Amino acid sequence: MNLVYALSGEGRGHSSLARAILPVLQRAGHRVRVITYGQSLAPLADYDPLPIRGIRHCYDPRGRLSLARSFFGNRGVLPWYAVHWSPLRRQLRDFAPDLCIVNFEPFTPLVARSLRIPVLSFDNQHALLHDNGPAPRGARWSAWFTKAAIRCVAPGADDYVVMAFGPHANSDPRVHVVPPVVQEEFRRLQPTVGAHVLVYLKHPHPRFLAVLQQTGRPFLVYGYNRAAVEGNLTYRVFSDRMPGELAASRAVMGTAGMSLVSEAVWLKKPFFGVPLKNEFEQRWNAMQLRAADFGDFAEEPTRAEIDRFFARLADHRRALESYRYDPDAAGAKLLELIERRRAARAQSKRGAGS
Repeated sequence: MNLVYALSGEGRGHSSLARAILPVLQRAGHRVRVITYGQSLAPLADYDPLPIRGIRHCYDPRGRLSLARSFFGNRGVLPWYAVHWSPLRRQLRDFAPDLCIVNFEPFTPLVARSLRIPVLSFDNQHALLHDNGPAPRGARWSAWFTKAAIRCVAPGADDYVVMAFGPHANSDPRVHVVPPVVQEEFRRLQPTVGAHVLVYLKHPHPRFLAVLQQTGRPFLVYGYNRAAVEGNLTYRVFSDRMPGELAASRAVMGTAGMSLVSEAVWLKKPFFGVPLKNEFEQRWNAMQLRAADFGDFAEEPTRAEIDRFFARLADHRRALESYRYDPDAAGAKLLELIERRRAARAQSKRGAGS
């Protein structure tokens, strides 16, 4: 079948997921047309992605997601689609897609619907819509806004494949909850427990790094895109050695996106999350980690909170060792739903010809 795979270009997690799942689709014999923007373009260059304009998050100087800055920073998106709607629609029609798979990208599904192409949503964000627990104090506005934004992505999709670390109660037969995906390069690694702690920050967090410096422990810091040493902090530029350094780390700390969390959990690494402020999805991920005793979190970590995390590393490792999940389950579910759609279409054609 011909598949459109549209994904967000905000952050590294969406492209990491695509790099894991696109080979699964191709090995099954499907042709794939990738559509994306921003930070996902370079990692997926081998797939010759069709570039579009997409939603980006904008932050204030304190690293907090800013609604006002995001609004003005994205004010050119709708005019871009007003100009490029017809060419984009024509390129999709020429590919003759049988299905559009969307990973948290809101505009391609609209184009697909205009061409009467079925839409399958594939992400971890939609898991938040099946969490009926109350939002913590201080995060209720962020929770409401995050869930409202999620509802705007692929509304009314034919199916939702939702990644989560645990089961979620739902009565909608279109919703299929699966474990997270892990890239093959991480799955091949044999984890060890070294001296260093790996840190990844999507945005600078100088107060957090200042606290880490106080501990005297060795930290490898990714996300600042520079190579330097400042006391016990060694800054790294992203390279092929990052997976190995994660596998050999004592623990992982930083931005609580699903991609990094999944990699850490797979490699049995205790995780201390530093969720981006006003991004409830990240706080929710960190809350799941704490509930499972895989680690802890704080938006503004104190020395006491970090020391407590390190004091409980053995407890977190025991919880991680007892947890197992199938990283192939999401790909298998996608292939199952694709095959189900192919069979239904074939049956429909036979019925029309009889």
